[in-house]
Amino acid sequence: MDGTKDAGMEPTEHLGDYTTLIVRIRQDDAGRLSGVVERARTGEKVQFHGLETLSRAVASLLSTTERS
Repeated sequence: MDGTKDAGMEPTEHLGDYTTLIVRIRQDDAGRLSGVVERARTGEKVQFHGLETLSRAVASLLSTTERS
């Protein structure tokens, strides 16, 4: 048994292309989170303020990947 089904993972030949994103998060003294999401290949960066906006920052970088 190769173990991939046990861990809920797919064989690598079915995964498709990846976009590598770097997420940098900081917390201020009041507990607020903010940071930057960066696309590793291009260095393009999007700032976010609050975890609720992190997914929008990621989505904006992924949408520019699809257009390029």
